[in-house]
Amino acid sequence: MSTRKRKPQTRNSFERKKTLQVPVRFERERKSSRPQSSPRTNNRRSDESQSPKLGYGRFSGLKEIKTEDTRNAENLVSKIETFDALKLLPEVRAAVLENIRKKTILNKSLTPNQEEEQLVNIKPTPIQVAAIKVISQYLEKPALSTFAIAAETGSGKTWAYMAPLIDGLKREELDESWARTADKAIIRAVIVVPTHELIDQVYEQTIDALDALNLKCFKWTSATKYEDFVDALKNRIDVLIATPGKLNRIESIRMIKRPQYVFSRTRYMVIDEADTLMDASWIDDTCDAIKRLPSVQNLVFCTATIPKEFNNTMDKLFPTAIKITTPSLHRLPKTIKFSLIDASVQPYQGSKIKALAQALYAIHRDGSEEGYEKRCIVFVNERKDIEKIAMSLRDTYNHDVTTLTGEDSPEDRQSKVAVFINPPRRLEDIPVETEDDSQNVALPDSNIILKKGTGAKKREGSLKVLVTSDLLARGLNFSAVRNVILYDVPNTSADLLHRAGRTGRMNQAGRVFLIIDRKSEPWVKRLPSIVRAHGLIT
Repeated sequence: MSTRKRKPQTRNSFERKKTLQVPVRFERERKSSRPQSSPRTNNRRSDESQSPKLGYGRFSGLKEIKTEDTRNAENLVSKIETFDALKLLPEVRAAVLENIRKKTILNKSLTPNQEEEQLVNIKPTPIQVAAIKVISQYLEKPALSTFAIAAETGSGKTWAYMAPLIDGLKREELDESWARTADKAIIRAVIVVPTHELIDQVYEQTIDALDALNLKCFKWTSATKYEDFVDALKNRIDVLIATPGKLNRIESIRMIKRPQYVFSRTRYMVIDEADTLMDASWIDDTCDAIKRLPSVQNLVFCTATIPKEFNNTMDKLFPTAIKITTPSLHRLPKTIKFSLIDASVQPYQGSKIKALAQALYAIHRDGSEEGYEKRCIVFVNERKDIEKIAMSLRDTYNHDVTTLTGEDSPEDRQSKVAVFINPPRRLEDIPVETEDDSQNVALPDSNIILKKGTGAKKREGSLKVLVTSDLLARGLNFSAVRNVILYDVPNTSADLLHRAGRTGRMNQAGRVFLIIDRKSEPWVKRLPSIVRAHGLIT
């Protein structure tokens, strides 16, 4: 074992840390980088020549997506309309289609005949077409291939990288040498994400297909014991889902005698939520995790936004990465209706909490989502405000509110978000309780007055509310959540896209309400018109 001391890490330390035995192919990729001065100058001029649709002060920061960035994806999408036209093994294609059908949000309402028809009519999304088509061309090449997948929120990015990954794993098993490898204590593919909630999400989204293909998947969360990981490793792990930190701790597990051998046959690695995992607070852990996989042949970065800082980092560390981008990147889905709520006018009298409470009341009573439990997510900028807002909504306005903060244990977070991640419950399946005639349900200091209870039965939780920041909610697939309220103006355009993108997923209808007041910048009032006209946020 080397005794050389590690130098203090900086944001650019990935380039210099030779003591960590950076894989030769990563070195070659950097050395093959084109000169930095000319392209950066050209990009800057191009950016200046086309002013962004929205770029006011701190609310800018996303890379402007140009036509040439998406032309290849557009061409592929125009030619391919079915999964049958994509290069996937028949058994992989069948497993993917069946998995997607099972995870359809309103699947429980379908009859057997409708389910069969739905299976036939499932079409790949644009990013799935582009990513599967492009990545499949490189699966069996021994050299390192790096990809950067970027597509709007809710566009099916998980299967965009997972389908070619498991196709590659199954093709390896067709080789004669597989018999000598099948019983080894190895990890064949790694997916890293920033939170334990995302570990669970990726696992739940894909496990049915992996099981159907006899691929062994292991999710490594904070609740996982080292013994469980080692036991799974003894029987081979085909797909490991973990955070970068967990991956970097494998060498410290004493029960593993040769930790370097564990990743000796890892051919596939995915960095999901890459804009987060490659930012200043994560990049050292992420790059350390990448360097622990010396045999990787396919390295995939996946993101819903391309902040300029992330784009610069990728250009510097992985300049030859193949970019797979859809035309809808940095656009809110057309199915989202974006509205403002001005708390400075009557009847709110400058109270944002009152505006929020009445918005929730209106959502509760608007007659939409008939027959199903409604869910709404409220985003705030400051973590310290989460509990204060939730307490007011509960105690003063009688709303059913849950909070999600970094102080919650992973187990608590998992239970709290379950009702928002899972498909909506039917009202007929929710227990009922009798209203209390002795209490009024009213909104203090507002123009809404509710009548006394009449002794009639009402259903619990017909509107569930989650108050959180986007740090923990980023990337989570909130199934069929139709309403998002932005209590604060997001700090950046990327934050806006991630928060608004919790609704309107996979062509479903959604509503986003932004609460403003006298303190809000004048340009904020232009947001709805910009979204309606362009859908584009830069």
